[in-house]
Amino acid sequence: MWKYYIFRFAYLILGRLSLRALYGISRVTSDVSYRFRRDTRDAVASNMRRLLGPGANEDEVQRATREVFRNAGRYYADLIHVGRLDVERFYNERYEIEGEEYLHDAKDSGRGAVLVGTHFGNPEMAVQPLAAKGFSIMGLVETLEPKALSDFTLWLRERQGHVYRTIGYAGLKETIRRLKSGGLVAILIDRDVAGTGVPMQFCGAEASISVGAVDLAIRTGADLIPARSWRLPGYGFKVVVEPPVEIIRTGNLEADLRSNTERLLPIFEELLRSDPGQWAVLEAIWKDQPPQEGAVQ
Repeated sequence: MWKYYIFRFAYLILGRLSLRALYGISRVTSDVSYRFRRDTRDAVASNMRRLLGPGANEDEVQRATREVFRNAGRYYADLIHVGRLDVERFYNERYEIEGEEYLHDAKDSGRGAVLVGTHFGNPEMAVQPLAAKGFSIMGLVETLEPKALSDFTLWLRERQGHVYRTIGYAGLKETIRRLKSGGLVAILIDRDVAGTGVPMQFCGAEASISVGAVDLAIRTGADLIPARSWRLPGYGFKVVVEPPVEIIRTGNLEADLRSNTERLLPIFEELLRSDPGQWAVLEAIWKDQPPQEGAVQ
């Protein structure tokens, strides 16, 4: 329960601070975490080596690794602050979006949409301003322990009118109902949280990739829409919503899940490599990790 009490205490004490102040605090705590959480640091560094490529030296790898920790810290600062957001002002002053028309079309047509993304920047924060345009997006998220912490973070995420459910049977049933009624659901595919992913090539090596987004689109007839988001300098966000992807259906569900998911990956590979430090994933994604500079082969 200590994680819950610490986060609850942080919310009560820090929740009224400005986002600028919260980011400043998160930077300090993130740098401390980077210094002392060696196992996590090593896992993140292995991801950075994959994204930066063989030409990157260890200083570059560690700079990107430290930035991942800082971005993860900003995520928690965002979460503490989300209830105080003026989403209309956020949309008008700190938000850039391309392709919003695809969201309106999916909603207005009644088809619904599965929005596919990654843990880049802060996708949960990137959807918040859309509440100002009448969107209520449902997100499927990882269950946290203890349950009190999971419930509290869900409450924070939903403060602006979006809906969040933990991955599981009940959440899946509600997701299907929402899609069939023309709603929008967001799923991130770069972490195999449920442990049901399929091994496929991602950034040049095999990783376990979630096929749940494609599965839901196939089963419900909803649009499958890739969406990229990233942080802008300061406190802004940029979102690019791609046109719906035409789903290939051969009648072989297993093959269709793999092939359609594989077609999405190049979009996100380019995004991750554009600024690796914004990829807020704190565990090793690839089993076959690239060697460190100077390692004996």
